[in-house]
Amino acid sequence: MSNKRPLKRALDLDDDDEEDKLYKLKVLLPNSTSVTLSLTNPRPEMSIKYLVNLVKEEYEKTRKNFVLSGKKRKTIDWNQAAESYLEHNGEKIRRTVKFESFKPDSSNIIRLDDGSDEASIMYENMWDLTPDTDMLKELPENYSFETALADLIDNSLQAVWSCSPGNRRLISVDVLKDRIIVFDSGPGMDSSKENSIAKWGKIGASIHRSYKSKAIGGNPPYLMPFFGMFGYGGAYACMHLGRRTLVSSKTKESKKVFTLQLNKEALIDNRSTSGKNWKVDGGMRDPLDEEMKLSPHGSFTKVEIFEAKCKIPEIYQLQCRLKDIYFPYIQCDEVSKTGRTLRPVEFQVHGDDLTEIVGGEVATTNLNSKGEEFWFQIRFCENRKGKSQEANARLKFFYFPIVHGKESIDIIMESLEKEGYKVSESFQTFGRVSVRRLGRLLPEVPWASIPFMERGARACTLQKCCQRVKCFVGMSSYINASFHNMLYDFKFAFMVVVDLDAGFVPTPSKTDLASQNLFSVALKNFGSKSKEKDNSTDVSMVIHKEGKSLTYGQVEQSYQDWVFKMHKSYDEEDALGEDEATVIFDSLDNKALCISPDSVRVHKVMKRKGKSWERGQKIKIMKGACAGVHKNDVYATIDYFLIENFEDETGGKQVNFSEEEGCLLSTIKGISKLEIRKSSSFPISIIDSEKCVLLDENEWNRKLNRQKEKDPSRIDLLNEIDCRTLNLNGETTIGASVFAGQTPPQQIVAVVRPASFTSSKLSKKLDQKHIVKMDSEMLMEVELQGKNNKSREKNPKPLYSDRCFPTNREGFHGLYIFPLESKFPHLFKKAGTYIFSFSVVSKPINFYNISYSVIGVHFFFQGNSITCKKKVIVKPSSKVGSWKLVGNQETINVSVGSCLPPLSITCLDEHENQIPFTSVPSLHVKLKASPGFEVPVYKIEAKLIDHGVLTLKNMLVKTDELDSIRPGYKATLEICSKDEPFSVSVACNVKPGPLKRVVEKNPKALENLLPDSTVENFILEMFDGYNNHVAEGTDVSLCLNGFFIQDSVSLNLKVDNAGCIDLSGILKVTAGYGKPVSLAIMSGSKEIFKKESLVEIRELRLLKELPEYCTAGTNLTDLKFKVTDSFGIMDTSINNDDKSECFHTLSIQSDSKIDESAIRYAFVHGSCKIPSLALPDTEGVFSFKVFHSRHPELHMSLKIQLTPAQTFERDEIGFSEPSPRIYLTPQSKIGCSEPNPKIYGTPQSKMGSTTNPWVTPTQQTQSSQFRLLSIREMSSAISSQTRPVDMEQISEYTEILKGKLNSYSEMISEANERLKCLEAEQEEAVQELRNMQASLEPHGVVFPECLSTKEQMMKHIEEKHYNTAASVFCSLYRKAQPPKSLLLSKEGAFGIVALLGSVASTSLSRVLSEYLGEDIMLGLVCKSTRLRSQSHLMLQSEADRLKTSITRRFHVKCLGATSRPWIGGFVENDPQRKLAMEAPKLPGFQGYAVNMIDLSQEELNIKTYEGHGLRETLFYGLFGNLQVYETQTQVEEALPHISGGSAVSLDGFIAKEDEFIYPGSSKPEIHFPITVRENEEEKLSNLEAARDRVRRVEKKIVEERCLLSKLEKKMNKANERYEGATKLSLET
Repeated sequence: MSNKRPLKRALDLDDDDEEDKLYKLKVLLPNSTSVTLSLTNPRPEMSIKYLVNLVKEEYEKTRKNFVLSGKKRKTIDWNQAAESYLEHNGEKIRRTVKFESFKPDSSNIIRLDDGSDEASIMYENMWDLTPDTDMLKELPENYSFETALADLIDNSLQAVWSCSPGNRRLISVDVLKDRIIVFDSGPGMDSSKENSIAKWGKIGASIHRSYKSKAIGGNPPYLMPFFGMFGYGGAYACMHLGRRTLVSSKTKESKKVFTLQLNKEALIDNRSTSGKNWKVDGGMRDPLDEEMKLSPHGSFTKVEIFEAKCKIPEIYQLQCRLKDIYFPYIQCDEVSKTGRTLRPVEFQVHGDDLTEIVGGEVATTNLNSKGEEFWFQIRFCENRKGKSQEANARLKFFYFPIVHGKESIDIIMESLEKEGYKVSESFQTFGRVSVRRLGRLLPEVPWASIPFMERGARACTLQKCCQRVKCFVGMSSYINASFHNMLYDFKFAFMVVVDLDAGFVPTPSKTDLASQNLFSVALKNFGSKSKEKDNSTDVSMVIHKEGKSLTYGQVEQSYQDWVFKMHKSYDEEDALGEDEATVIFDSLDNKALCISPDSVRVHKVMKRKGKSWERGQKIKIMKGACAGVHKNDVYATIDYFLIENFEDETGGKQVNFSEEEGCLLSTIKGISKLEIRKSSSFPISIIDSEKCVLLDENEWNRKLNRQKEKDPSRIDLLNEIDCRTLNLNGETTIGASVFAGQTPPQQIVAVVRPASFTSSKLSKKLDQKHIVKMDSEMLMEVELQGKNNKSREKNPKPLYSDRCFPTNREGFHGLYIFPLESKFPHLFKKAGTYIFSFSVVSKPINFYNISYSVIGVHFFFQGNSITCKKKVIVKPSSKVGSWKLVGNQETINVSVGSCLPPLSITCLDEHENQIPFTSVPSLHVKLKASPGFEVPVYKIEAKLIDHGVLTLKNMLVKTDELDSIRPGYKATLEICSKDEPFSVSVACNVKPGPLKRVVEKNPKALENLLPDSTVENFILEMFDGYNNHVAEGTDVSLCLNGFFIQDSVSLNLKVDNAGCIDLSGILKVTAGYGKPVSLAIMSGSKEIFKKESLVEIRELRLLKELPEYCTAGTNLTDLKFKVTDSFGIMDTSINNDDKSECFHTLSIQSDSKIDESAIRYAFVHGSCKIPSLALPDTEGVFSFKVFHSRHPELHMSLKIQLTPAQTFERDEIGFSEPSPRIYLTPQSKIGCSEPNPKIYGTPQSKMGSTTNPWVTPTQQTQSSQFRLLSIREMSSAISSQTRPVDMEQISEYTEILKGKLNSYSEMISEANERLKCLEAEQEEAVQELRNMQASLEPHGVVFPECLSTKEQMMKHIEEKHYNTAASVFCSLYRKAQPPKSLLLSKEGAFGIVALLGSVASTSLSRVLSEYLGEDIMLGLVCKSTRLRSQSHLMLQSEADRLKTSITRRFHVKCLGATSRPWIGGFVENDPQRKLAMEAPKLPGFQGYAVNMIDLSQEELNIKTYEGHGLRETLFYGLFGNLQVYETQTQVEEALPHISGGSAVSLDGFIAKEDEFIYPGSSKPEIHFPITVRENEEEKLSNLEAARDRVRRVEKKIVEERCLLSKLEKKMNKANERYEGATKLSLET
């Protein structure tokens, strides 16, 4: 709203007109809503009261113009708010608001207080995030978890970059289970216009978008993080990562933290509706200690994302990825003037500083690059007319040489693969370009290289060396740019680092350069002659380095020189063949060679250092010559020499004994082919090391024969005896059967036997010549085969594996000793079959190509793989360890009143191996939830099935305590053994059952109904069959009569989160006055609840009688009507109001020719006046009807006799008039006069103006001159005697008094007669009551006051003890039989001590009631412990509904909390289930008090969860072993023999331990009812009727005596006046 103050200026002011000041106030209201108040040029000061009125007006306007959410809000106390304070930026403003503390043209947030207890921290629709429509066209197409998270970090990086010097620059990322948190210590945001937190979430409102020009130019690596391009990074990133986001921010200046909450579903719904705004909730709060600790200078922004939707990577991988993306901002050398590594920004991920993270491609790549870097810069300028855009790039090249015969790039890929990255590229396909913009990596730039890097012809040295160059195209600074392989499906894509400034445009997702951008195209094609010609007209490029311009030719030559220099310095020498090479293309067995190239040169002769080597020569490779040749010399034959010469290279072949199975080189149709077969490969460097020598034929054959004697044959395991000989602790468990948990052997000793070893030599097993001295490593693997493992899979993973080399003990060599117990002490924990596999390879290990040239050889002996398998069977233990549920049941869903799904439980031994149940255990099943929710399940059907598995079925769930765990209804099902400490549990959702019962919270809500009114405070509680509120969202069908539901087209409503249907304010009355209305709730076709009521009765009444006769042709004047209720009280709400369109008018309908139907007479506060009604000219009976125009049920039919004109004679006193008589319908009554009404319409008859209170003919105009002397005036004249008195008046006055005396005398006589009759009736009623009491002799008439039934006692409690909890219970019980609510259900409070049970006589009722005392007798009894803790609040709530209060304390007895219920059994075959207590043999003993309480069948059915009834819990707890005797003397004699010393007698004596109460005449008001037998019900009913008759007669006698006294006083007063008038007459 606008509150513009007019500008008043004096004429002598000559200053210029000032600009208007607009103050925008965002007012946060106490009910968690907000309004915006706009004030133009307000006065410097304004009272808070006036400002609150403006806020109130704006709030009411907002409520009318907008549909607010359906949540309930508290009512704002505007009066209190006007007396309270406002809060602005942590300061409280009282009384007066000074606008100098607010900023004009900015949003100033203030909070309004109305004195309520607690202020809100979140407010609806506080921030407007409506986006710029143009920005919706530029949304990112592909978004992932990493790109979204990087967008949020970009925002934080931009923020901390603008921190003041000395302030902490911190960015912290935490990825937790329930949320993702991005925190930065930037300047923060508030509510101001220029720094509003709303800009964070408003698409297109980024405050960094305009800073792009500042990040163009400068020096590399261009660290200026103005990434903002499109203005939607934060909002869309959050909506991609999760469903809900909370942004909290604080500036240094603000004392409060401003919050903004994004809800994705809500924004999408608003966006889909035309014309709606994106408004979100927000608020203010105090900063947390943790936040201020992270940002000591006091400003920060924290983004919390909840309900994550994306798959989150492992923390370590995420740390490596983020370090690679933002590496220059984490640690950078180039911007340092001292050469030291700087940390521009402090990055933390999951609490770890990223500078301390070692992994990632940056570290791996830096370790493998060699030599100096090569770099230059390029400035791009757009040549098109009218354009002046500029961009800058720096290209930095690194060289990765071949090391030890292997490419460094291959080493990098292998290292990254070991770290967990998926590497799918080879040396040739590996990307060689990495691009950074403003220091931030663009991970999806798909360039394999740029044309400038491609130098030299195919297979030439320059071309090969250029493949070892990696160019880093960094848009911000140096980093190895293979982040793409980690972050985006782990695909390698780079070999260059290019640093770019902000002149280059990225894609919306910031993962690639915009493909159509002129600068991007020019950079991609840099070095291509044809492309440069195409782009030369659009983009010009200037190459420079260290301030000097360079030509393209200079850069090209410098690059080639640098490449050759690196090759010469760091690459190994290439090998050359002496014969004509055979070039092999695309026919190599790459898998056998274990290399990737597809082309090599094959030579038969190779010359190295002046010495020639040829195919077929026998050689010996000495141990230590190369990898794989460590312990023994290797003998082999040379096949071919392979030289890698092209883009694809190979090498290596498997060795073989047979020369025919060596390499085969063949040429078919001009195509050469090399078959590796069983050859292997060695690096050519072994020739240079002089560890490869030629052999002659004799030495070759001698070595061959000697080797045949040592060929290994099989593997044996040494037994316990042999191991003991070797001083080893070996055992014979392998191959036997053991039980689970047994310790495995400490050691297993294996040996390899030669081929000559046979079974005949077993006695000499421990002989060195029967043990092969092996150098090869032996492998031992242990696999488990069982029912629950996957050992039968194709390649099962071994349970345990170990490798060892042979050793010697006690002079024996070739012993393979495997320690087992120390490494795997719990090997035999699981039951099943364990397979021990031993294997050793008796051949040289394969070697792979690690250089550009290799020598192919094959060996002279054949190698074999020797294996051995042993079996161990492990059986389960017999000791039970635990139970386990069968199947993967994460959560069980069940409804109250239904059975849990069948469950199967297996028994496990102490090592979790399944063993069968031997018998069905005794179980205890319960549902638990904290706090205090525990529901036992009693009905359980348990049995054993195959393999001893225990199954549980038909477990019925019954409880009334579900409200304590709503709305989630989450609990845990526990199944425990009663005898053993074993149990299982599973999560369970326990939902309420279907709707069975409905309870009104306010039973009087449908009272005092009026037509067209709306029912208030009418809430219906929905319960299932077990007294739980039904689940939220349950459909409820209504059947209405005389009602309708506003703003609803359906009669089906949904239950709210409190388990209720709230009809307050929406249920409207459509029936008329006096009409019946009803509301019913259906469950299917069954009616489960019905509430009937009656619309208030209203009657139309005439205030004054009509005359019996009236002259035809005259007017009836001053007719007055009123509308009254059933008590005759006028209803002032019947008031016609045109403004509010509340029409209440009266219409007239008659059989006269004079038409009065067009006239409407307005009701004024319940009454209506007709000034004049024209009568017909003809004589006879005139009938007419008056009725309410909108409620025709309010009507009257009137009649009057019309006669010809009459004449009247005047006498000395006045004039005479016909005696009037009125004909009324049954609805009409006589009332009092009311104000005059308004008249609607144009009457067709004349209006009279007479003031005569009676209906008078219009012809009589002189009647006002004659009046009668009133009695009061005469009495005053006689008493004063100050003015003359007319004798005729005295005579008339005397006659009047005489008549009054006669009347009073008659009335007194009649009153005396009635009094005599009532006294006789009283005597008769008292005698009848005595006879009734005498007829009930078995109950005793000693104390007739205690002869009461349950209903009589309830009525007495309500009337005499109205301020007690028992009275509230009785009122509810009488009006609605249980169960009707939690308070009345058998799970809640189901009775009062005095009303539970009955006794056989009045004497027993009296003494037991006095023994317990009135407080205990009025105590409530409940079953659930939950009610005990909440009883006061629940009962007070019920009392409020009954419009009463509980001022007296009360007791609550809980059956479930009885500490010691009776457990001694019951009397056999006793329907009353009396306790089996031993009766003492003492005179006068009547019984134990606990057994003398009679219980009805319904009361006998009340049980606790443990199955205990009322007698053994409640009454045994109250009376214990209390004994009842006939007389006091008998009690005194029995006391020495009674343990505990408690007993009572029927004559009223009470012995309570050390206290004695002697009998008297006291009669307790609260006592136990008398047991009523079937044949005595009528007698007791008649007895109560007789008592009521006595009470009524006594009441009438009192009334008659009071009336008689008043008549006697009036007669005495009239007699005094009569004597005074007579005396005055005589004196006169």
